[in-house]
Parts: sequence; structure tokens; C-alpha cells
Amino acid sequence: MANMLVMGVDENGLGPRLGPLVATSVALRVPRYARAALCERGLALGLTDSKETGGFGRMGFTESVALALVRRGGGGLAATADAFLDLVSPGSRRRLRAGCPDARTAAQCWAVDLRLPAFGGDVSHGEGLLDQLVGRSSLRIVDVQSRIACAGVLNAKLSAGTNKLAVDLELFEDLICAVHAGHGAGLLAVCGMVGGIRDYASRISRFEPHRVRSLAGRRGQRRYRVEGVGEIRFEVDADARHLPVALASIVGKYVREISMRRIGEFYRRGNPDLDLASGYHDPVTTRFIDATEASRLRLGIAPDCFRRQA
Repeated sequence: MANMLVMGVDENGLGPRLGPLVATSVALRVPRYARAALCERGLALGLTDSKETGGFGRMGFTESVALALVRRGGGGLAATADAFLDLVSPGSRRRLRAGCPDARTAAQCWAVDLRLPAFGGDVSHGEGLLDQLVGRSSLRIVDVQSRIACAGVLNAKLSAGTNKLAVDLELFEDLICAVHAGHGAGLLAVCGMVGGIRDYASRISRFEPHRVRSLAGRRGQRRYRVEGVGEIRFEVDADARHLPVALASIVGKYVREISMRRIGEFYRRGNPDLDLASGYHDPVTTRFIDATEASRLRLGIAPDCFRRQA
């Protein structure tokens, strides 16, 4: 009987110029956590970190897997971007829209509700891959969630003295607390390393300090025991070493790509020839920023809700 809960947590979009920071978790029930065997099983199916699965020309694969993971994790199947966000991150749309300074600025992120699949993905293909991953084992995908901090939130936090690394860690903690609340104690949470942070015990804010105890770990890893919750690990290259982190990275990549696609299609309404941008530090993004400047001024888009300050 599967009795161990392992969750992988990863971020997408820590360093871009545009778009949201997304933290995502995927939780698995397994009899025991055979890290290397699970990782190898996933790799054979192409289920590895999103830098590999979601590269140029491969978003259809990412979409197929992300839609299937959310459906398998109990969320159901969404036909639109709004519906998908409501499944993977309940309450996020309402919360993020409430933080928009005005309706004109809100339209940039929310006026275009994409039909899904948006990148040529096929949920049945993703389901088939997950069926092969599970096989005859008792592995179960039991929970898939994301948390989102948009450009406006990140800039407001920065102005208040909270940098994006701290925001990222807050999102990670929120996911851990949500999975713990939904599934109980005895959790193993494996997280990607958050930027340059190496001392997490002094930064964790959702658990009282006396409940957090440092454990010995290998090079590139920080381990903590949280009383009443379980073990939390932060690891370098966790998405390449741990299947649940890789799966979380795939879903997070999809959430971020949907968000950027919506922004791009919004500005395409006035400029159909505009190239869609990733939001990262690349020439296409630079051209996108320059090409939308006049539209943003005309529409009255709040600058801090478009371009991230750090």
C-alpha cells in the first residue's frame, strides 16, 4: 500500500524581465521513495526538467503533460486558461486581479482567455505517458498546485524591501503548507534551491523556529526536519535528480507560458505582426518591450505591472 507522500517543488520565471514568477508542486504517493529508479523511469519517457521538455518547438509536449498531470492530480480538465488557473491555483485569479491598479492594466493579463490546448498539446498523449510512468506500480499522483506572483506583486514587494528570492521561498512554503493541510504529516518535500540562499532555517516563516531542525546533508543540499510536518530539502539541480520536482517544473513552465501568451495576444490586438516573447533576457523580448511602448502609453498600462524591476 502506498503510504509515503513525496512532493517536488520548483520555480519557473525567477529571472525574466516580463511575466510572473510561478512556484509549483507535484505530490506523489509511493511505498518508498526510490529516487534514482523514479528519475530513470521519467527520463525514459521524456519527463525531465522543463528546460529540456519545454524548449524551442516542444511546448506541445509540455502542454500535454501539464494538462494530464493536473487532471490526474484531481483537478479535472480545463478548456480555457482561466479555468486551468482555477484548477491548479484556486483563488489566484481573484487575488491577482484584485491587486491590479485599474481595469485598463488588468486587461493586459486577463482580457485574453486562451482556448486550451494553446500550443498543440494533446491531453490523451500526456495521459498515456503518465500511464506508462505508473505502470503496475502503486505510485499515485495525488496533488498538483501552483502559486503565482505577477510583475506587479514582485515590484510592490521589492519596493517594500522583499526581494524575489524571499517571495519565491514564501510561495514554496505556501505550497508545502497546503499539501500538508490536505494530506497530513509524514511529508518529504524536495525543493529546488532558491537562488543563492543556503541558510533556510533562519528564513522559513510559516513554521515556528523551534519546530525547524537542521539535518546533515550532502554537498549542494540543505535538509530540515519540521516538527509535525516532515522533512524539507533544498537541492541544486533538483529538477534533474527528482521526478516530482521535474513534473512540478513542467506544470510551472506551462502556467508561465500561458501567462506570457495572454500578454502577447493582448498586445497583438493592436499589432497583429508582433512577435510573441518569452519575457526572458533575449532579443525577441527586447523587441517586444520596444514595440509595445506606444500601446502601453496609449492604453494607460501601469509600468510596474509590465516590466519587472529586478
